[in-house]
Amino acid sequence: MFEIIIILMFTALLAAVLIQWRRARSGETAGGRPGDPRFSNRVPGTLTLTGVSDQPVEGDKNHQVFCTMSGTIVGPDTAPTDVYGRFVVPMSMSWPSIGDEIPVTYKPGKAESSWELAGPIGHNPGQAGPNLRKD
Repeated sequence: MFEIIIILMFTALLAAVLIQWRRARSGETAGGRPGDPRFSNRVPGTLTLTGVSDQPVEGDKNHQVFCTMSGTIVGPDTAPTDVYGRFVVPMSMSWPSIGDEIPVTYKPGKAESSWELAGPIGHNPGQAGPNLRKD
Protein backbone atom coordinates (compact mmCIF):
# COMPACT_ATOMS: atom_id res chain seq x y z
CA MET A 1 0.00 0.00 0.00
CA PHE A 2 2.84 2.38 0.89
CA GLU A 3 4.47 1.78 -2.51
CA ILE A 4 1.27 2.78 -4.32
CA ILE A 5 1.07 6.07 -2.41
CA ILE A 6 4.71 6.85 -3.23
CA ILE A 7 4.15 6.07 -6.92
CA LEU A 8 1.04 8.29 -7.04
CA MET A 9 2.90 11.17 -5.35
CA PHE A 10 5.82 10.80 -7.77
CA THR A 11 3.43 10.79 -10.74
CA ALA A 12 1.69 13.96 -9.50
CA LEU A 13 5.05 15.68 -8.99
CA LEU A 14 6.20 14.70 -12.47
CA ALA A 15 2.94 16.00 -13.99
CA ALA A 16 3.34 19.35 -12.20
CA VAL A 17 6.92 19.72 -13.43
CA LEU A 18 5.90 18.92 -17.02
CA ILE A 19 3.05 21.46 -16.92
CA GLN A 20 5.39 24.20 -15.66
CA TRP A 21 8.00 23.27 -18.26
CA ARG A 22 5.45 23.54 -21.09
CA ARG A 23 4.28 26.95 -19.82
CA ALA A 24 7.85 28.23 -19.74
CA ARG A 25 8.49 27.04 -23.30
CA SER A 26 5.34 28.70 -24.65
CA GLY A 27 6.31 32.05 -23.11
CA GLU A 28 3.33 32.18 -20.76
CA THR A 29 3.96 34.03 -17.53
CA ALA A 30 2.18 33.83 -14.21
CA GLY A 31 0.39 37.12 -14.95
CA GLY A 32 -0.89 36.00 -18.34
CA ARG A 33 0.28 36.41 -21.90
CA PRO A 34 1.06 39.83 -23.40
CA GLY A 35 -2.11 41.24 -24.97
CA ASP A 36 -4.30 39.27 -22.58
CA PRO A 37 -7.75 40.95 -22.73
CA ARG A 38 -7.96 40.92 -18.93
CA PHE A 39 -5.19 43.55 -18.86
CA SER A 40 -5.83 45.58 -22.03
CA ASN A 41 -8.68 47.92 -21.02
CA ARG A 42 -6.80 49.99 -18.47
CA VAL A 43 -6.75 53.74 -17.88
CA PRO A 44 -3.59 55.75 -17.10
CA GLY A 45 -3.44 57.83 -13.94
CA THR A 46 -1.02 59.38 -11.47
CA LEU A 47 -0.35 58.25 -7.91
CA THR A 48 0.78 61.10 -5.65
CA LEU A 49 2.47 59.60 -2.59
CA THR A 50 1.19 60.77 0.79
CA GLY A 51 2.97 58.13 2.85
CA VAL A 52 6.04 55.91 2.43
CA SER A 53 7.59 53.37 4.80
CA ASP A 54 11.13 53.91 6.07
CA GLN A 55 13.84 52.27 4.00
CA PRO A 56 15.21 49.17 5.78
CA VAL A 57 18.94 49.00 6.47
CA GLU A 58 19.33 45.56 4.94
CA GLY A 59 17.26 43.23 2.81
CA ASP A 60 16.72 39.51 2.56
CA LYS A 61 19.10 37.03 0.93
CA ASN A 62 18.03 38.31 -2.52
CA HIS A 63 18.69 41.95 -1.51
CA GLN A 64 14.98 42.78 -1.60
CA VAL A 65 12.81 44.68 0.90
CA PHE A 66 9.18 45.67 1.36
CA CYS A 67 8.16 49.20 0.40
CA THR A 68 4.76 50.30 1.68
CA MET A 69 3.19 53.29 -0.05
CA SER A 70 -0.07 55.17 0.29
CA GLY A 71 -1.34 57.96 -1.86
CA THR A 72 -4.04 59.39 -4.06
CA ILE A 73 -4.73 58.26 -7.61
CA VAL A 74 -6.02 60.90 -10.00
CA GLY A 75 -7.04 60.01 -13.52
CA PRO A 76 -9.49 60.79 -16.30
CA ASP A 77 -12.15 58.27 -15.25
CA THR A 78 -12.08 58.54 -11.47
CA ALA A 79 -12.41 60.98 -8.63
CA PRO A 80 -9.31 61.25 -6.42
CA THR A 81 -9.01 57.81 -4.80
CA ASP A 82 -6.91 56.94 -1.75
CA VAL A 83 -4.94 53.70 -2.17
CA TYR A 84 -2.40 51.63 -0.28
CA GLY A 85 0.11 49.06 -1.53
CA ARG A 86 3.03 46.99 -0.35
CA PHE A 87 5.70 46.06 -2.87
CA VAL A 88 8.82 43.91 -2.94
CA VAL A 89 11.65 46.05 -4.33
CA PRO A 90 15.42 45.64 -4.78
CA MET A 91 17.71 47.35 -2.24
CA SER A 92 19.45 49.16 -5.12
CA MET A 93 16.24 50.99 -6.09
CA SER A 94 15.97 54.69 -5.34
CA TRP A 95 13.58 54.95 -2.39
CA PRO A 96 10.38 56.96 -3.03
CA SER A 97 9.46 59.97 -0.94
CA ILE A 98 6.26 61.80 -0.04
CA GLY A 99 5.11 63.97 -2.92
CA ASP A 100 6.53 61.75 -5.68
CA GLU A 101 4.19 61.24 -8.63
CA ILE A 102 4.20 57.73 -10.07
CA PRO A 103 2.38 56.67 -13.26
CA VAL A 104 -0.23 53.95 -12.66
CA THR A 105 -2.90 52.11 -14.62
CA TYR A 106 -6.27 50.86 -13.41
CA LYS A 107 -9.55 49.46 -14.68
CA PRO A 108 -12.13 52.19 -15.37
CA GLY A 109 -14.20 52.81 -12.25
CA LYS A 110 -12.11 50.42 -10.15
CA ALA A 111 -9.00 52.42 -9.30
CA GLU A 112 -9.05 51.43 -5.63
CA SER A 113 -8.94 47.69 -6.29
CA SER A 114 -7.15 47.29 -9.64
CA TRP A 115 -4.31 49.84 -9.74
CA GLU A 116 -0.81 48.81 -10.82
CA LEU A 117 2.42 50.75 -11.15
CA ALA A 118 3.24 51.81 -14.70
CA GLY A 119 6.40 53.84 -14.18
CA PRO A 120 9.51 54.20 -12.07
CA ILE A 121 9.44 54.53 -8.30
CA GLY A 122 11.72 56.99 -6.56
CA HIS A 123 14.10 59.32 -8.32
CA ASN A 124 14.96 57.42 -11.51
CA PRO A 125 13.49 59.54 -14.32
CA GLY A 126 13.58 58.09 -17.79
CA GLN A 127 13.66 54.46 -16.69
CA ALA A 128 11.05 51.85 -17.47
CA GLY A 129 8.45 50.98 -14.88
CA PRO A 130 9.30 48.40 -12.26
CA ASN A 131 8.33 44.78 -12.50
CA LEU A 132 7.02 44.52 -8.94
CA ARG A 133 4.32 42.50 -7.28
CA LYS A 134 1.75 44.08 -5.03
CA ASP A 135 1.08 42.11 -1.81
